[in-house]
Formats: sequence, C-alpha cells, structure tokens
Amino acid sequence: MFEQVRHAMDRLRGVVAELDPARLDGRQARRLVEEFAAIERLAGAGKALAMRRVEATRAWADSGSFRDAAAWLAATGGTTVGHARSTVETSAHLEEFPETEAALRGGELSEVQVNEVVSAARSDPSAERLLLDSAKRDGVRGLKDQCARVRAGACVDEAARYQAIHDARSLRHWRDVDGTGRIDMRGPADATARVMSALQPFERDLFTTSRDAGRRERTDALAFDALVALTSAAGGERGAEAGCTVVVRVDHAAFRRGHTEAGEVCEVAGVGPIPVSVADRLSDDAILKALIVNGEDVRAVAHLGRTIPARLRTAVDEMFPECAVEGCHVNRYLEIDHNVPISEGGPTALWNLRRLCGHHHEYKHAHNLRLEGEGTRQRFVPRGPPPAGPAPPARELALV
Repeated sequence: MFEQVRHAMDRLRGVVAELDPARLDGRQARRLVEEFAAIERLAGAGKALAMRRVEATRAWADSGSFRDAAAWLAATGGTTVGHARSTVETSAHLEEFPETEAALRGGELSEVQVNEVVSAARSDPSAERLLLDSAKRDGVRGLKDQCARVRAGACVDEAARYQAIHDARSLRHWRDVDGTGRIDMRGPADATARVMSALQPFERDLFTTSRDAGRRERTDALAFDALVALTSAAGGERGAEAGCTVVVRVDHAAFRRGHTEAGEVCEVAGVGPIPVSVADRLSDDAILKALIVNGEDVRAVAHLGRTIPARLRTAVDEMFPECAVEGCHVNRYLEIDHNVPISEGGPTALWNLRRLCGHHHEYKHAHNLRLEGEGTRQRFVPRGPPPAGPAPPARELALV
C-alpha cells in the first residue's frame, strides 16, 4: 500500500513540476482543475480514514510536543487547528455512517463536506441520506444551512438551546499584528440578524454611490463601511429612518404547535434556526416579517406594509433567499426577475418571479434564456414560446 501511494505521489509531483498552464487552452485548463479537485477529495478521504487509527494509537504523540492529534494534523497538513479538529472528530465517528464513508471513499465528498455531514448526522442519524443529497446538489453553503436545520430539529429542548447560545453571547475586539482591527460577534440568530438588518439601508446607499462612481466594491467591504456609517448615525435621524426588517420563516404546523419537529423549519431567513417561542415573541416587533409556510407554499405573511406589492415581494424574498440558479448561493443585492419577460406577456405573479444575483440576471437576458426547476435549484434553458392561454394562478397570500 505504501509503495502504491509513494508511486502515485511521485508521478503526480512530476506532473505538477512540468505543468505549464500557458500551453493549455481554456477547456483543457478547466478539465485539469476538475481532475486535481477529484484527486484532492481522494487524498482527503485517505487522510480521514487513516487518521482514525493515528488517534486510536496516539501515534501523533511520537512526532513532537503537540497538544493533541488536531495540533499534529494541522502542522502536518498546513491547516488551522480548528479545521484539523473537525477532521479528527469526523474520522472517529465515520464508521457509524456507512453511506457517508462509501461516498468519501468514492471521492464524492470534500473534507469540508464530510465534516459537516458527520457532525450533523451525529445529532440525527436518520438524516444521513438527506445530508448526502444536499452535499451533491447544494454546495458547501447550502449543505451547512441544511446541517444547521438538522441540528436544530434534533434538539429536544430548543428553548434551552437558545438560552445557552444567549448565555454564551460575546463581542470581542482585537488587533492583528499588522494593525488590522477585528470584531467577532456571537449570539442568538435573531439578535445578530437585527444588527445586519440595520446595516441594509446604509449598504444600499453605499452600493449606489460606488456604482454611480464606476467602482465595484466587495459586499463585505460595503458591510464594513455600513457598520461604520451606522455607528456614526446612531441616535440621529438616519438611524431612526433605517426601517430595518427581520424575516422569520416558520412551518405552519410548527407555528401552531409551538415547537418544531424533525424536518420542520423555524429560522431567521439567511441566518439560522431559532425556537418557535422566539418567533412568537418577535411577532410583536414592528420590524418583523413573519412567513408561515407549508412546504413550498407561502401560507401567510405578517408585514408592516399591507399593500399587495409588499406582500408579493415578501413572498418572493421568502421563496428565493438566495439566487435562484442552482449552485449560486449569493444572497445579497438580489434582483427580482420576470422569468417570462413582461414584454412577452409575462405577468407580475408569484409563479413568474425569481430573485437572481446581478451576474445571473445579466447573463439570463444577454443570452435570452429562461429558468426551470424548483426553488433555488433552477437551471438555464433556451427560451421557449410564451405560455399559451391563461397564466397559472399565483399562490394566494393571506395576511395574518
């Protein structure tokens, strides 16, 4: 076995040493990246499988004065201790999930994906297949969202879990050695969502200003500038007019029951799960939008703005918390798109609306494409003829 691994490594080292990207066309370079990514997944699988034995025998202790196996693995692999610790924990429990181990051995999962799947499946083993399916289609970000839901659904006492998060809340400020200021904020999802929501009007203004000036700023850079602007405006008229909004998505059955069960959702949209009791408490707050859902259908919307356009926009925002294109997880500065354009008779109805990131919105129109699929797993297809006959009815929205 060792000879095979060394031989494969020597051959791969030779390939990399002789690699001249300038001699490749775009398609060849893309294929090469895909092959190297597959090799990377297989290497990660071998590392996770062997790590189980390294930990069991404490062989890592023979390699130096390391605190634990994670510290040794981080030094060996050139990664952070946090990432290495996730791999050590995954390797210790991997044999409990044979489907996940088989997918890992087959090169289907990256290190990040298998760490997320095993961590969440330990909370609810019955969700293993659901998580593996999510890993295949949703990308890392979508998988992490699904894992968060599984953990929340497996929590027996969600109120106690929420209180524990609240008790551990913190805001830390420090400076890196290069002089960079850093802030880390941890706490209940509804509280952090309020902070991020309060930044939105400032971010919009900054985005418009930079766009009009011909600059393309990173979204995280705009968020930083917005936080600085918010603190400058604290107590002023601009802060009072911000009109920040927190969106809570909750399954209809869970909302009526008062708590979630496995497979149900109660979460701050785009942030993470919260107990139903917290959603109920937040419902008295004027900044809340509460969306009652049943599967893919929006059953009811509680919204400060009572006009139909506001309700429709809320429903579209709920159905598309991120770009509708499969694999694109952009969830900021999304633009509402008519799948069948108004110029071709497409109505402003829920069934015909999507939210897209700026790139995919422009791409769709530049290539005259349409989208098909469900939710945020849609794919581009060539334009077909406008729908004949009456348009499909929009889903009904009733105010709570």
